[in-house]
Amino acid sequence: MKRSTRVIAGITLLAIVAAGAVGAYRFAAPATPVRPAFTLPDLAGTPRAIGDFDGRVIVLNFWASWCGPCREEIPMLVAAQDKWGPRGLQIIGVAIDTRGAATAFADRYHINYPVLADATEGARVQDQYTRKGTPAGVLPYTAIIDRSGRIRARIAGALTDTQLANRIKPLLESTEPSN
Repeated sequence: MKRSTRVIAGITLLAIVAAGAVGAYRFAAPATPVRPAFTLPDLAGTPRAIGDFDGRVIVLNFWASWCGPCREEIPMLVAAQDKWGPRGLQIIGVAIDTRGAATAFADRYHINYPVLADATEGARVQDQYTRKGTPAGVLPYTAIIDRSGRIRARIAGALTDTQLANRIKPLLESTEPSN
């Protein structure tokens, strides 16, 4: 084989290998992580799966009745569920608390969205949703999930109404799943 033919064949082979590697990476690496699946009991003790809410924009909020910033944030989440729920928003509270304490809290704050309560399992679920580097057990902690089940934001600490609106509006305006 002539030297020039071998060089061209080698360059072609390298180009094919490089294109394959880039293509495999592009399709294997999602833009954002897919939300972990879980099932926790609601305040009535009925198991509820995160998948029950597929197709909606989900604000998954981890809280506890003894958490001061959580008590400040919950009324804003109640108002947001009223305002944005008809457009496809579903807030889900995960109480890192006993079912009794979570029920009393939900009644006191007139929570109008599903509350799941299990101190031990709820903390394990929170760990699955927490960004690496975030201290364990930070409350409140919120994950915002788009209609296709991809985590679009993770927020440690209390949210303001403006912060929440800025994060969910673009996701609610999209009628198709984000990829």
